[in-house]
Amino acid sequence: MSGTERRSTEDGASKKQKEPSFLVCVTTFLELMVVAFVILVEILIRLTNIFPLRRQPFSCADDTISRQTTRSQFIGFAFDSDLPDVIVYSLSFCLPLFIILVGEVGLWAFAEDRQRTIRVLCQNCRVPQVTRRIVRFVGVFIFGAFTLMVFVDVTKLMTGRLRPNFLELCKVNLTACRMNGNHGDDSMCQEKDEMVIKHARSSFPSMDAALSSYAAMFISTYVHGALRSRSVRVLRPFLTVLFCMLSLLCGLVKLGIGSSHWTDIAAGFASGSFIAVYLGRYVLRGFNEHEKAERMFSQLDQILQEQRVLEHLIRDLGALLSLPLQGYQIPRAHTSDRWRCMNDKL
Repeated sequence: MSGTERRSTEDGASKKQKEPSFLVCVTTFLELMVVAFVILVEILIRLTNIFPLRRQPFSCADDTISRQTTRSQFIGFAFDSDLPDVIVYSLSFCLPLFIILVGEVGLWAFAEDRQRTIRVLCQNCRVPQVTRRIVRFVGVFIFGAFTLMVFVDVTKLMTGRLRPNFLELCKVNLTACRMNGNHGDDSMCQEKDEMVIKHARSSFPSMDAALSSYAAMFISTYVHGALRSRSVRVLRPFLTVLFCMLSLLCGLVKLGIGSSHWTDIAAGFASGSFIAVYLGRYVLRGFNEHEKAERMFSQLDQILQEQRVLEHLIRDLGALLSLPLQGYQIPRAHTSDRWRCMNDKL
């Protein structure tokens, strides 16, 4: 690519960058509508009874649903291992958003490269790169979290698997159940709160394991993709190991208190990790900025020009070293002749 062509390409790219982009506004509006729709579906599934739940009969003598929280394997460990769902949901949403906000502000404050801005709707409406990155990453994270919650809740409704402590949550009338041949249904439950019965009948997969693993893998992908500075070699593995261990402990607590089966926790970990890795690696491209073709060609042309200059210097240096020097004599001063001249003068 010649110098004239390169300048024309750069001028065209800069002129295109200065023009206001209406496509960004349209796509942003459509994506906001999609995120709002997913959030609305999750609210309807979780807080209403619009979607039916699979209700299977149970046996009062089934040991797999006869676990009791008071006889938990983790009694006395970490304040009786009481980890409410509200805390898990709050940390799974707030911690990644806080890490993204701090990371992007830090990159904007200490970055050496010049950040690009785009114009939307008009020439004076400028959106800096740090704002676009924060909105993009936060939006994708929220979309992925609620999509994961919809997937988990729909799976719960379709399977209707009973929790290990189902009899304790349902408060089954054991006398009536034994008189019925140890077979029962919801009519034998003394618990009348429909939300509690719905929670007791929706064990697979584990929502806490899914959300915690999703947050942990999303943060791990972000710190390894966006924070690539050589000065943060210890910070990246520290955050990754920390959040992965917290996610693992969250699943172990639910297993220890008898709130979920081990297969529920394993399925939650798998689904959350898959969605987080997919969004981080393939949707957000490893949290890296997309380089335009004009800028890449300009950088490649600059590298080729530097290489040509270096080749010319090496060729000239080789020609200089290959010059014939046999016909040249270097005069040298002899010490004996110098002393002989001095003695003659004396």
